[in-house]
Amino acid sequence: MRRAACLVSAVLVLALLPGTAAAARSFGVYVDPWHVGEWAGRVGAAPDFVARFEAFSRAATIDSFLREAERQGLKRVLVSWEPWQPVPVELGIVEQFRAQPGYTNAEIAAGAQDAYITAFAQSLATFKGRVDLRYAHEMNGTWYPWSHDPIGYRQAWRRIVRLFRTAGAGNVRFVWSPNPSLFLPRRAWRRSVRVYWPGRRYVDAVGSTMINFGGGKRYAVARFLPRLRALHRTFRKPVLLTEVKTEHRGRLRWLRSLRRMLRRTRWIRSVTWFQHTSRGQAQLDRAGRLDWDVQSDPAAAAILRRIIADGRGRTTR
Repeated sequence: MRRAACLVSAVLVLALLPGTAAAARSFGVYVDPWHVGEWAGRVGAAPDFVARFEAFSRAATIDSFLREAERQGLKRVLVSWEPWQPVPVELGIVEQFRAQPGYTNAEIAAGAQDAYITAFAQSLATFKGRVDLRYAHEMNGTWYPWSHDPIGYRQAWRRIVRLFRTAGAGNVRFVWSPNPSLFLPRRAWRRSVRVYWPGRRYVDAVGSTMINFGGGKRYAVARFLPRLRALHRTFRKPVLLTEVKTEHRGRLRWLRSLRRMLRRTRWIRSVTWFQHTSRGQAQLDRAGRLDWDVQSDPAAAAILRRIIADGRGRTTR
């Protein structure tokens, strides 16, 4: 009964919203569609789309996720698609960065994962809406195995796009999502990004992570803006914030600053709120508390509601 009530709640809330195609800026959240109504009820506003992570090692499609998103009336999903076998977070960044046979860029570029990629493409093609596919994100860092071999990365990306086109997955939009790496000097960061660029023909939108980890990586919203603007100007694609989260300390000030930035940068086309516990919290020294949930934080939820309303042209105070 509780699950059914959540489903009905989600449908009622979403039915009151304008279509996502008309929204100036969309808002999503990393929550499964079975609980999107519950999230909307606690935060006070429904997201335009839901997001999830999916690893190649599961060797499965996400049909149940897609069908439930459809039942909830959602016309868009974001999938962060990771070519690896996830490494337990407690093993640390060095182990997480190690290349994994069977999932390397060179192997994917050579066709080792073609059967799985094609099946996944065919599954996404059945979704009655748009799929933003964020493949092998934060590739310009040194914490995921797909960061090895930038040339192979570009080749693998292009092969995947071609396989999706052959499979008829025209509803899939490819989101190339580097990390802002605020710890790097500007020129070094630009170089780290450019070597992974697959080319304009193979990318539909550019994404970026935007996480304020706290501690030694306490990042004010203003520090992200030059990197986001550089992505927009360099690659001339729509910019999406594909993972947004801040530490608990100072969260209200940070979220208010985020809202002000978004109101000045209409070229940022979507914001995706990150609900999961961050790997960075366990792996970084002196990281802040990132495992707080906006559903249990009325003050933070109120600011997210205003960000959602702003994106729909319903600006509030």
